[in-house]
Amino acid sequence: MKKPLPLPHLIWPRRSFIKKSAIGALAMTLPKIDLPFFKREKMGIVIHAYGKRWQRQLMNDKYPPFQNNIDFLTHCHGLGAGGVQIGVSGWNKDMARQVKATAETLGMFVEGSIGMPRKEADVEKFIKEIKDGKKAGIKVFRTVSLGPRRYEALKSKSEFEEFLTNAYQGLKWVRPILERERVELAIENHKDWRMEELLKALKHFNSEYIGVTLDFGNSIALMEDPMETLEALAPFTFSTHIKDMGLEEGTEGFLMSEVPLGQGILDLPKMVKICRSYRENMRFNLEMITRDPLVIPCLNQQFWSTMPETKASQLAGILRLVKSNHQKLPRVSQLDTEDLLATEENNIIQSLAYAGNNLNL
Repeated sequence: MKKPLPLPHLIWPRRSFIKKSAIGALAMTLPKIDLPFFKREKMGIVIHAYGKRWQRQLMNDKYPPFQNNIDFLTHCHGLGAGGVQIGVSGWNKDMARQVKATAETLGMFVEGSIGMPRKEADVEKFIKEIKDGKKAGIKVFRTVSLGPRRYEALKSKSEFEEFLTNAYQGLKWVRPILERERVELAIENHKDWRMEELLKALKHFNSEYIGVTLDFGNSIALMEDPMETLEALAPFTFSTHIKDMGLEEGTEGFLMSEVPLGQGILDLPKMVKICRSYRENMRFNLEMITRDPLVIPCLNQQFWSTMPETKASQLAGILRLVKSNHQKLPRVSQLDTEDLLATEENNIIQSLAYAGNNLNL
């Protein structure tokens, strides 16, 4: 940050002062313009985008695994990212200090990813992680309510109702913590909540510290138009997982997969613009997950056991979307370790380049 100029430099000659004041007054009357050359904060990277290199899952000399959050921060900075979204679980007493110091030195933002308490005994762990994150300068914590995908983990309407009960209980436990610590908890639409269900929960708790991590593509798996979901959740969004999606027809329904930004079906410039209309300084975190396509078995009866109220028109709309945008999605599980890690890295680099060239990120 630049130091303020010494006081003598602020003493303008009378004529210069009058001229500058007139220009300033005129500027205040002009409409606000989002100038294309005004560079905003760069896009961040979600740790899950590096699922193959995180936590030593794959070993390779050319693409070595990240040993810790500091490695990850440094690597993302080297790619030109503006920040990261990282987990805060299991930090030792020095990690928060190291994360904060590294982020400040590199000029990067940091968001946290935190687990919800599943039982009352987990609340103390949640408090510790919030405090650890705050020490690192984190003010926004992304979370998920279920973890697994709804249509894979839950087999009946009663199981979904139990999920809702547990999710509401978890939020009831953490709301006073968030309000005391003055940090934001951002619940992801993680292939668990449909938008109307998540909106109902937000309305129920009615807290300025409980909002949304808006994933740009997850809603397709639950038969929601991604633009409609974004428009509904954007007013409550604290953080984002920006991605692009590819679709492929399948025998059980369809396949979907993250693809590098600009190579899928999403209208990313419009989606980013909508998000910024509600929070001008919205941060966008890339979650480009390199993996084989996910199977969305929407033609199987079991898929609908937790979504009986979903309209046939919504299913028809998604199937039309798939049919009109069908593409052969890449498979990566057959690649050897180095090629797989190279593909993961290249997908992220391509996405960062698109964001810089097309999204002002």
